[in-house]
Amino acid sequence: MNKLIIIVGLSFCVSVFAQDIPLEPAWKTKGRALVSSIVGTHWGDKFFGPVPTPPVPEVKLPPIPKQVKVSTDVGSYTKQPKSPTEYDRLPPERRRQFDYTFLQELFLVTRKTEAKDEDLSSWLNTLDQAGSREGIYQALTLDEVYAALENLEEKPSNRLLDFSLKFSQRFFNQTFKKEALTQLNLYSLKRIFTEKGLDLLEYYEVHNLDHLYLWYAVFSSELAVDYGPLLKTQIRQDSRLEYHLEWARSMPIQHIKSEFIIKLHTVMNGLQLLE
Repeated sequence: MNKLIIIVGLSFCVSVFAQDIPLEPAWKTKGRALVSSIVGTHWGDKFFGPVPTPPVPEVKLPPIPKQVKVSTDVGSYTKQPKSPTEYDRLPPERRRQFDYTFLQELFLVTRKTEAKDEDLSSWLNTLDQAGSREGIYQALTLDEVYAALENLEEKPSNRLLDFSLKFSQRFFNQTFKKEALTQLNLYSLKRIFTEKGLDLLEYYEVHNLDHLYLWYAVFSSELAVDYGPLLKTQIRQDSRLEYHLEWARSMPIQHIKSEFIIKLHTVMNGLQLLE
């Protein structure tokens, strides 16, 4: 082993002062590789340390305001315009297919039941007449059917409570007491947290669209990392922040909001089943 040390030392005495690579000096990288090739990675790591890994940069959310809705603020009605997207240029029938799929998902994640054909037809006509996806969600969660679901005796699971506390702190910059959340059931928690998220997205829609895109991208990326299996589809399980950021930039605001709704409800539904 002493001979090995001498060989390695002689091999790199000339390159000690070579240009460094970002994570460690070049001589250290070469030394580890040489020793590892001769006597194995254990000794390579023992002499030169383990292969360094680049630090994972902390992804910062955009500023989250303490108050997002002010009834007397006229500016809240003036949203920043977004240029037409590729989706907007699709033929009406193709857009109708996407809207139909959205409505099917919306009924399933909000009420945990499939939509009736007459419901799909009615709400599809609403979207055809320039209705909003966000508006349909609000209608579904403020009617008597959803009110009945909120009155069910169904305490939130521990996993759902832990998620709710973590999510509110991270994405709303608000801290709730666990004891208060235990008084709500799954359907109340879903509605309250989704409404808060939609209010925040609307705030960004008025003040800074780039902040809206970034908030949504961080939300989607971290949800995929922590709860990917619950999201089920491969696209929603993609954890790349850049992917979700570019998607948000390329889609209508209503689609960003609808994806937020679907993802949040889907994860909360899944966590309610886990203990």
